[in-house]
Amino acid sequence: MNTFLIVALLLTLGTAGLLALPLLRNREAPAAGAALAIALGLPALVAVLYLSGSNYDWRQPPAPAASGGQGGMASSTTAPSMQEAIARLEQRLEEQPDNLDGWLLLGNAYLQTGRVADAEQAYARALALSGGDNPVAKLGLAETQVMRNREALAGDAGRLVEEALAALPNDPRALWYGGLAALARQDLDQVRQRWNRLLALNPPENIARIVRQQLADLNLEAAPADAGEPAAPAPPAAGTRIEVTVSVAEGLADRLPAGGVLFLAARDAQRPGPPLAALRVPAPQLPQRLVLSNANAMMAGRNLDSASEVRLVARVSGSGTALPQAGDIYGEARWRPGDGPVRIEMDSIVSRDGP
Repeated sequence: MNTFLIVALLLTLGTAGLLALPLLRNREAPAAGAALAIALGLPALVAVLYLSGSNYDWRQPPAPAASGGQGGMASSTTAPSMQEAIARLEQRLEEQPDNLDGWLLLGNAYLQTGRVADAEQAYARALALSGGDNPVAKLGLAETQVMRNREALAGDAGRLVEEALAALPNDPRALWYGGLAALARQDLDQVRQRWNRLLALNPPENIARIVRQQLADLNLEAAPADAGEPAAPAPPAAGTRIEVTVSVAEGLADRLPAGGVLFLAARDAQRPGPPLAALRVPAPQLPQRLVLSNANAMMAGRNLDSASEVRLVARVSGSGTALPQAGDIYGEARWRPGDGPVRIEMDSIVSRDGP
């Protein structure tokens, strides 16, 4: 039962809230910061860690368990556990020690599984590999320092947060820690601005409740649930843009779940790893026209410009989760630089749950 699927679903659907609750009983800022970091980071970590560390093919039917001659040993297609996935990533980084994306992912994995000191080392390595410029590494390193010492926001961690927020003005974690850094300086107006900007990004309700409660504890006004200070304008997305029209095969239209969520992911067709860019569209109106660009990149420094061929996967999920589940309807297409708009017809059904 300890498969990666079970771990992923528990973490994505419920564990973030369960882990956050004990922390929220403590109104000290670092404790609430840890709670929000878990809620913001854990669901994404589950999906990205699987995509980066697993070669499991979720489209294949389940393999039968090995019988007596194998001593009951599980099939080689058994999905890895969370710790196994982390170990696999560690091994990959031993072989590719200059892989910046890998160190960022490992730092996040360590942080969300409670290995704060290891996370600090991983983020420090990533920051060094980037020449001190990567904002994701800066934010992760600052986060580990704050978790180890609440006073760190008054020093180097605060500086790292400000630099990260300048580069990532609409990043939820950067806005949260930016508010904490402002609080350490007793700049309450900036606390209010940053946390209301976070609320304006429409985070999940469990996260929004945390932010509003912290504002209330500081006697600061929170923006209404349907309002808030406008988010900082995102810089124009330079580089590659892929226009995609997603439709569903006629024979499968009646199997689309009511209120489903459309996921569109772009991966490097020549290199395994997490998606280069992704979109999530609740209640899509098919055929749905979308544009993927570098503004939808999932990891800093890795975007659509880096691929000579892109594999596009469109999938409708009835549960709204990023991990494929049996019964999801999907379709694929390829795109190369210089190609025009792409059409994806979702004409296949996922045969089993993804790990």
